Amino acid sequence: MKTFRQILAGLMLALAVAAPVEALAQSDASRLDELERRVARAEHRSVDRSAMAFAAFVCAAFCALWAQQTGRNATLWFLLGALFTVFTLLVLLRKNSDDKKATERTMRDKAKERDTPKVQS
Repeated sequence: MKTFRQILAGLMLALAVAAPVEALAQSDASRLDELERRVARAEHRSVDRSAMAFAAFVCAAFCALWAQQTGRNATLWFLLGALFTVFTLLVLLRKNSDDKKATERTMRDKAKERDTPKVQS
């Protein structure tokens, strides 16, 4: 009878130990799944950030090139283009439009001066 009690006690002890281990294993599996999901989200975000950084660099380079062609400070426009991409492009378009209008106005005035006969006194 003593061996039966020992066997029964051993089985009860094994069940008591195995049940929490199985629960821990399930907990580890769910934790692992959560960790994999987090890593996947982080990888996706890093791809998004690198694409945004590339777009900002292209915008900054375009702004610097435009500034250099129009006699403005290229370094300043590069920094503005990198920091405020969309807004800087809008300002750049506006300034370019204003420059074209000013050039057209100047050319018109010069043409009028040429065409107008000068009165000699």
